[in-house]
Amino acid sequence: MKSTPIKRLCRLLGTAMTLLISSVPLFAQTVNDADRHEIVTKLGDKLVDVYPFPEISAKYKEALLINEAAGRYNNLSEDELASRLTEDLRKTHKDVHLRIMRNENTYKDLTELRNGRGRRGAGDNSEQRANYGFKKVEIDGATSTAYVEIPGPFYGSQEAFEMAAASMNMAAYSKYVILDIRHNPGGTGQMGRFLASYFYDPGREQFYLNGFYKDRKHDEQEWTYSYVPGKHMRDANVYILTGRGTGSASEGFAYAMQKLKRATIVGDTSAGAGIAGTYVPLKNNLVVFTPFKMVVGPNSNVGWEGTGVIPDVETGKEDALAATRKLILQDILKTSTDTVQKAAALWMIDNDGIAANAAVNMKSKYGGLVGKYTSNITVTYDKGNLLWNRVEPGKPVESYVLKEVKPDVLVITGLNANIGPDVSRVYINRDAQGKIENLTRKTLLGNGSISASAQPLKRI
Repeated sequence: MKSTPIKRLCRLLGTAMTLLISSVPLFAQTVNDADRHEIVTKLGDKLVDVYPFPEISAKYKEALLINEAAGRYNNLSEDELASRLTEDLRKTHKDVHLRIMRNENTYKDLTELRNGRGRRGAGDNSEQRANYGFKKVEIDGATSTAYVEIPGPFYGSQEAFEMAAASMNMAAYSKYVILDIRHNPGGTGQMGRFLASYFYDPGREQFYLNGFYKDRKHDEQEWTYSYVPGKHMRDANVYILTGRGTGSASEGFAYAMQKLKRATIVGDTSAGAGIAGTYVPLKNNLVVFTPFKMVVGPNSNVGWEGTGVIPDVETGKEDALAATRKLILQDILKTSTDTVQKAAALWMIDNDGIAANAAVNMKSKYGGLVGKYTSNITVTYDKGNLLWNRVEPGKPVESYVLKEVKPDVLVITGLNANIGPDVSRVYINRDAQGKIENLTRKTLLGNGSISASAQPLKRI
């Protein structure tokens, strides 16, 4: 008997449904009653055991039991159960740290045996790929500034401390140190204490933060370390950049350094996660991040929980790093006795005028520069731009746009970019009648000194 189109369509639909059902991930299946009860019970008991505020943890457990009895957690997938539990706990008391999630990798990480160095199998090199939380160190010799970007998280492994020490030693001889933790979600508080220790002399340990537990007998004072490898920077001016992405232990670092008056905090208010916690496995690949220690300032009962670390300098829409570099330049002009460094700072401050003067009509104001100055240097005008051209035998012409920094001072944009941005200038020298007489080339070198051309350039 021949198959009709309708029968063939039904068979195809049946096959598609079979494939669809077989492809549904296991975690979408309903959590059975026994597992659900074990998850709810373990969660409530754990909160009562360790949550630092007993009256709140008692309410958490009561709410969980009431909701379970009412059937609120019946017939849910693992993901749905995790979301429902988190929702109900936050309705009882809003603690943004406390959350339940389904995460198979984290669950395995917490429940499976680990190798001798405290990690899962050798194939898990995610921390190494992330350079153990430290992204880069940049040294600006002109202003004696070190910029250290630490997106984190703060790891507590030997490798992480080695990377931190390497980064801090790169910064060791800079007068200004910028530590960027704007996107650091937290981690271990030990790393913050380690970093802070570099800014005090050995033997000058500081009461850094104070942590208290549900059982107050376990309260602990956190102090900076007497010894860290490398040079201590007791006289460095420290700036810590924070933002909404700064959380937990990285907030603790910024908060402690602010309260110790050892750093200027620049940027935006941080996340406000001031209760330390840890991941605890429940069942069915569900884990809970359980707060267990309230962290506050030294000799204080006040921390950053719920409020965040409030910057000393709030930058709003302005980039925090750019704002910090301006603060450093201002400090150099105000306090430095180094004439070379002050000249470099003035150069960089003047560079702010490049964008401000973008609308200047270069042809009408500086068209008199057009001409030939040496056998290989010419100034031309093309399509609205005044160009500095360099010709080398056998090579293509190199052209760089001239822009005004301030009256009669032009930057040769892009020239000597290997040294830095906007480091080459032309200074216009005029006679008594205001006519262009000659030009002086100057370059800001990487060490902050300014090199000038041996002879003024005249048109030929």
